[in-house]
Amino acid sequence: MPERLITIATFNEPTEAHIVKGRLEAEGIPCFLGDEHIVSAQPFYSVAVGGVKLRVTEGDAEEARALLAHIQGGTGEYILDDNIELAPPMQEHVPVSTCPNCGSEHVAEEKYSKTVFSLSYLLLGFPIPFLNRQYKCYDCGFVWQHK
Repeated sequence: MPERLITIATFNEPTEAHIVKGRLEAEGIPCFLGDEHIVSAQPFYSVAVGGVKLRVTEGDAEEARALLAHIQGGTGEYILDDNIELAPPMQEHVPVSTCPNCGSEHVAEEKYSKTVFSLSYLLLGFPIPFLNRQYKCYDCGFVWQHK
């Protein structure tokens, strides 16, 4: 016999519901959102449909309610008390090479020969990519092969 879904919380904002849903799923409690799309498409209908409903199975309802009480901290608002490890900062794009003609770093690698690619498409009806490792400077237009 399948378990029923129990609504344990309602939200006026789908974003807040997704945050709490993610927190419960991180704790191993599978949960579902009801009326999420209605409220997302028509925010003024939130009160009419009862908001976005956070639902869990009957077996997980007590554990989910206890976790929600812990997350709320008795204030009625959700607090973030997790020590989240942030991703390392993105590194800046380092150019592969500099132009030997003008010294510019505004260069790009061209992996395929555009001429062969275009001619094969024109004559055969489908493109044949031939590898061609060249670099092109966008400032002076110089094309060279990297050694």
